Order: sequence, then C-alpha cells, then structure tokens
Amino acid sequence: MTRNGRVRLAVAFAAMAAVAISLISFAPQASASVSLPAGMANYTVAVGRVDAKVRTNWQRLATYRFADDGTVTEEHWHWTQSRRVKRSYTGVQATKCPARDCNIQTANGFQSKSAPKSLSGTFQVSDDVVRIEWDGDQWEEWKISTPIEGKLARLAFHRSNFGATHGFGYGSQADLTDRASMSELAAVDHTELKHRFHFWKTDNGKPYVDVGFGSKFWMTDWELCGGGKCLSGESSTPTEYYVAAPNSSTVDRRDTLWHWQRGLADGRGEYCYTGNSHVKPMMQILDSDGGFHGWVGIEASLSQTSPGTDSDDVGLFEISRFAV
Repeated sequence: MTRNGRVRLAVAFAAMAAVAISLISFAPQASASVSLPAGMANYTVAVGRVDAKVRTNWQRLATYRFADDGTVTEEHWHWTQSRRVKRSYTGVQATKCPARDCNIQTANGFQSKSAPKSLSGTFQVSDDVVRIEWDGDQWEEWKISTPIEGKLARLAFHRSNFGATHGFGYGSQADLTDRASMSELAAVDHTELKHRFHFWKTDNGKPYVDVGFGSKFWMTDWELCGGGKCLSGESSTPTEYYVAAPNSSTVDRRDTLWHWQRGLADGRGEYCYTGNSHVKPMMQILDSDGGFHGWVGIEASLSQTSPGTDSDDVGLFEISRFAV
C-alpha cells in the first residue's frame, strides 16, 4: 500500500471512531436509582414547632412520596397560633354512641376534599438519616429506623432550617389512598398502642410544653357507632371521645380525634360542646401489607372563646405500637 493509501485509511478509521464515540455519547443512559428511606416510598408525617418560648407555634400534617429518581413530593394541612380560626364540622354524626350524639368536630379546614398546600424537592439518604431539600431553600432531616423489617419504616425528626422542633413519621409501600376502615379500627386492641406527645399549654398565663411517652392513650375502650362511620367512648370523668374521618367521603389516610369534658358543655347549657374542645387531625400508619399500627397527629385547639393564646392547646403526637 502506498503512503497516501495508508494516510487515507488512517483518516477513515479516525472518522469511524469519532462517529462511534458520538453515538455512544448521545445514546440514552439508564439513570442511577436513589435509595428510598428504608426502602419505603409513602409516608404520613406530623411536624411542627412546639416551643414554650413563643406563641407562634405551628403544626403541619402531611403525606410524603419519595421516588427512586431522588425527588420527593409532599401535600399538607397547616395550622398556626398566628392565624386564629374556629373549629370545623366533619358532617359525621355520632348516633347511638357511648358519647353524646354530636356532629364531630375537627381542626379548621381539615374536612376539605384534599390537602390545600404542597411542596416538592429532592432527598438523599446517608446512613440512617434522610435529608430533604424543598424548592425554596428549606430543608429538613429525619433519622430512619425499621420497626417492622421490610414492611414499615419510622422517621424521628432530627433538625430543619425553618423552625420545626418535633416530628413523627411512618412509611411503607402501601398506597396513601389505602386506609383502615372504622370497623377495622374498632377491632384493634387499643391497649397495645402507646401515646407520645409534645403539647404547648399555659399555666396561669405561663407557657410550657407538656411531654408524655410510653403510656396508653386516655381512651382504649372504643365502640363502633354512627352507622359504622365513627368510634366513640366515654370516660369516667366523664369525657366524650370520638374518632372519625374528617368528612363523609374520605379516601385517604385521614382521621380526626375529638374530645371534651361533658361538664364544660353542661356548664354552657349545651348538649354538644361548642367551646374549646380538643381537635386533633391524624394520619393512619399502615405497613406494606395494609396492617394498621396507629396514627401520627397534631393538635390545633386554638381558643375560640377568649382573645389571645392563653387557652390554646397545640402540638404533635403519635398513638402507635412503636411510640417510644
């Protein structure tokens, strides 16, 4: 082969190599999968500020959806001492219940068809911590544990840059539209569920945070009533207790807890109390098989009978098999 022929052949090979490289460069690449928190995608979460030093505490009850592309989306309800709102009615009537026959109340707005607020962002798992960075430069971190290996994950609030102080969360592969029915909730042994809470209150006008963990919730003897739409119980105090969905057509994890002392209603000449009852929106905790393990929740019992915040009861809690 002549020298010119060798040169032409070398040029041709170089051109072919360049084309091959360009084809490889522009070929679709499989995206790297990101580890989900404990391998679970769908979480119910209660997070907020519970701080005795301020009177602007807030609560957020949310669902988090983690995707293996590293993105996370969130939908939530939000309450704050800074926005004074009255309680709402669920439309669920507690007929033929141990407690009084009343239209069950919930925190303002929780009876809505869907969550009014949302966030989106990215996440990263490092060892036992998941860091979430929301669009808009807010971030939060949670410590991950697995109370039921391969079926249920637990999130314990670690820290944030937007003022949150406490939080509880649980996640699994169960869809966030899955829920345990009231009859299924009635069949649960509620003595097995533990109550952990951080509640902002006042004593003679002085704020403090009431903390409790490891004990049973105050009511464990629940009965199915209201035509199968609620649970109810009455303590010896007597205090009236109710659990129901926040509206008559809920198809998600939401429930609401409502309780009040009967003597307070009697003192106002009322059968159903319209004063400062305890309203506590909740989200069910379900494992990947759909098994029920309790709730995460918030209290947003803002005073609607007197000005100011002295009569507020606000905070975060969980009632679950794994509250520690």
